[in-house]
Amino acid sequence: MPNIVETEGLVLDRKPSGERHLRLTVLSPTLGLITAMARDSRASAKPTTVRKTKSAPSRPDIFDRAMMRMELPDSGTVHPNFYFVREYKVLHRHAGLGKSYAALEAAAGLANLVGRNAAHFETCAPVYDLCCKALEALESGAPPEAVRLKALFLLASAEGYAAREQWLPALSAADQTIVVTVLKRPASEATNLAAEAIGRLSKLRVAFERWLEEHTDLEVN
Repeated sequence: MPNIVETEGLVLDRKPSGERHLRLTVLSPTLGLITAMARDSRASAKPTTVRKTKSAPSRPDIFDRAMMRMELPDSGTVHPNFYFVREYKVLHRHAGLGKSYAALEAAAGLANLVGRNAAHFETCAPVYDLCCKALEALESGAPPEAVRLKALFLLASAEGYAAREQWLPALSAADQTIVVTVLKRPASEATNLAAEAIGRLSKLRVAFERWLEEHTDLEVN
């Protein structure tokens, strides 16, 4: 009998694999970071045989939050975190991200960082929740740099790094105020910041990424 597991997951990356499959990098709150092979419905569909009364299966897309029913291959055949997707149900597709290049870039940056480091996280459930909230904020129109900086800061803090104790105090008083405001309020409220403060967010995020590279084990770039 095949070893079947079910999990909710967030698709961090999607790449073609051969002519008929997609290779997904998925963050699961229970399984951690996994690789899942899914059949590409576009490549495998046969127009002459598909019934019009049946809806086409959902084609996995990047940033999907989905429920997946997967089969684990025989032990020892492939990487232990490798699965074959048998059923794929979209719970939420962040289609709104495509309306803003800045939002899409911020989402991709967060997904890249999580994908690089999730294998080393003590638990992925809090990171999963953080990513879902960040994507929802980006889709709703929150300032991308505010969302990205807040997500990075919360992720680093959750992993036990002293961002609040070391990085934050080293900033100027004006920059500290900006960062604290972003951290304390919902990301959507960052639109109320002064234009000058919003303009500083990108530089502050880059500065924080440099601090992470120098003072933590997180792979940022």
